[in-house]
Amino acid sequence: MIKKHSTVSRRDFMKGLGLAGAGIGAAAAIAPVFHDLDELLASPQAKLNRPWYVKNREFGDIGIELDWDILKKRRDLSTFDNWTFQHMPLQYPGGPGAFAEGMVARRQMNDNARKALWPDYTPSIRDYALSSASGAVGVFSRYSLSTVQGSFEVTPALTPEERGMPKWEGTPEQNLMMVKAAFSLMGLGPAIGAAELNEDTKSFVYDHTPDSWLPYGLKGERVVFEDGITEFYRTENPRTLHIPSTHRYVIATHNFSCDDIMRRIYTPMSEGMESISYSRVSIAKQFVEEFIRGLGYHVVYGHSLQPAPVWDFLSGVAEHGRMGQVVVSPEYGGLMRTHAVFFTDLPLAFTPPTNAGITRFCETCGICADVCPTGSISKVGVGRSWDNACGQDWDDDIQKGGTQTMYNIPGYKGWRCNLYTCAGTPCGAACKSSCPFNTIPDGSFMHSIVKATASTTGIFNGFFRTMEETMKYGYMDKEPSSWWETPEAWHIYGTHPNLLNQ
Repeated sequence: MIKKHSTVSRRDFMKGLGLAGAGIGAAAAIAPVFHDLDELLASPQAKLNRPWYVKNREFGDIGIELDWDILKKRRDLSTFDNWTFQHMPLQYPGGPGAFAEGMVARRQMNDNARKALWPDYTPSIRDYALSSASGAVGVFSRYSLSTVQGSFEVTPALTPEERGMPKWEGTPEQNLMMVKAAFSLMGLGPAIGAAELNEDTKSFVYDHTPDSWLPYGLKGERVVFEDGITEFYRTENPRTLHIPSTHRYVIATHNFSCDDIMRRIYTPMSEGMESISYSRVSIAKQFVEEFIRGLGYHVVYGHSLQPAPVWDFLSGVAEHGRMGQVVVSPEYGGLMRTHAVFFTDLPLAFTPPTNAGITRFCETCGICADVCPTGSISKVGVGRSWDNACGQDWDDDIQKGGTQTMYNIPGYKGWRCNLYTCAGTPCGAACKSSCPFNTIPDGSFMHSIVKATASTTGIFNGFFRTMEETMKYGYMDKEPSSWWETPEAWHIYGTHPNLLNQ
């Protein structure tokens, strides 16, 4: 297995790509001109929050073609779920029996993929113990289910009025910096963006939320935006969440994957690490609610109020990729884990959508599709489209008077994951764990030039994919059981510290 970095000099590598002395290829016209990577990395541009090659789009332009005639009709997901399986077995092709058979088959596919990748590895009792312990406080535990707005009893923060002090007043830019600082204490970020809730972006918020993420037996709710109120509230019959129209600032962020274990795909270890991140974000959510309350403002948590990636796109946190339901960050690849979305009246500077060439890179990469044990992600050669990847007919959408709950969202030209064949697969998110953009920030020249070149031109994307398969920077570079004997991989919360710098 190759673990060493290339020994070719930086200047020679750039000459080999035709980049030396000309900036970064096609970017020369729009980027600073550097004669070599040492000059680039010593420049002020290298010290910005984001790398110089990550370009901004106009606000509202997320790099995906949208059909607003479809999107303006907010989605009703009252009969949708892809985690708690209260609805999916009934809607699964062939019904509950076929769904149960599919769950067994998907687990076998995962086992087959694991044996093919690591023929000498057999999960041990300590691997299963780690996984089950993570699950015990993970996605279906009472800890994780506190992601519902207003759930879990906490000690409320004192408001400024209760302290006899004025509310916090800062500029939108100061407030965004403050949010980043506070979020870091609770494990959110460092990728944090802010977008505007307006008449267009309201279309992405569900008209009725799904049952997923709710305690068993508790149904989703209608979502309405209401003038003349400052605090969210609920009414029953039908259950409705009322959000103040003043909550026009939307914060988008994540917590982080346990990156070293996550790369040991198809194993009980990686499966458990996916689960535990939801509990971590639910605790962070409680902190954020009380922090913003203590400033004198209001907030509504919105994990399940919209398709998970949309606010990442709108705020520049990440871009659309081949995985469909998983976003890809220029800095962190697919390693960002559970979404955290907050609607607030705390004024924030909006952060623009970005263009780092990721979506274009995904056109010719497809590593995530290759490692998916159930084939739920479209292979290279299948481009972005308006199609439903679950084998469903948009014309039979229950919202159009049809018979089926759609297991994907219509109205955009992109990639979608087949949620039917993805459901219940114990792969530990093999797709996101395999993204070439997952490289740990370590000052490596190779990582920087690859990302910069992919951002500015697609000419070398095929070469970079081949290089990724050889060098294994992004995925499958660790034999599973070795983690137990590798102290340098025992990071707090399982996350490499180089991923956590704000």
